[in-house]
Amino acid sequence: MCGRASIDKDNIPKQHRFAAKLEGIAFEKNFDARPSQQLPIILPDTDKAILATWASPEKEPDGKPTLPFNVRQENLLFISRFRSLLPRNRCIIPIDGFFEWKEIEAETPETILESDAGLVLDMFGNPIRNSAEKKRLKKARPQKQKYRFTLKDKEPFGLAGLWRESLYPDTGEVRRYFTIITTQANAAVMSYHDRMPVILSPEDEGKWMNNKLQEKQWYSLLKPYEAKQMAVMAIDEYESTLGNYIAPQLNSR
Repeated sequence: MCGRASIDKDNIPKQHRFAAKLEGIAFEKNFDARPSQQLPIILPDTDKAILATWASPEKEPDGKPTLPFNVRQENLLFISRFRSLLPRNRCIIPIDGFFEWKEIEAETPETILESDAGLVLDMFGNPIRNSAEKKRLKKARPQKQKYRFTLKDKEPFGLAGLWRESLYPDTGEVRRYFTIITTQANAAVMSYHDRMPVILSPEDEGKWMNNKLQEKQWYSLLKPYEAKQMAVMAIDEYESTLGNYIAPQLNSR
């Protein structure tokens, strides 16, 4: 869930609440941001955003990632290494859109029936296919259409996240990592995925960044965003990585 996002600082209005936080931060516009890449994150009580890597490569003794690319809101209070981050390691990830894929049928039932026409049937009425036909059917996979989710006003918005630092003794280097918190999908996202990132309203961003609040107050913010405030569009897979959010063509790559 939410394994791709986009952020273009050139399109952030000067009067936007994120503009001052991101000013002077050296990061490239990214129309296909993914785990392992660096993105800016906003921390409580800081004037400027910092750069952090999306997801940590470190593993726990059980083999699970120390900080995965997303954390389910329902599990946040039940997994100690995440709960311990909640009091002081909350962050906001500024983006302008995120992406999901939805499967579409590669072959319709009618197409399969047409391809079966003329085949010899076995005693049960099932078509007898040669090895080439069996291989074709085995390789058939549903195609996926890419969708872009934004706010209706196309303004940048903030996702709720957690972050942590890791010290590497061999080099003395301190690296920062972050994860995105997800919740149940709202009506705008449900048709495409059953999960969505926690989008914070401007008012809730202030609460999420307020270190004087308590755990239950931060946790209460982790809910699906209002669906009617969101927009979704099918986009061309290749063009979207270039920042061209155009409708897919019949010959879409």
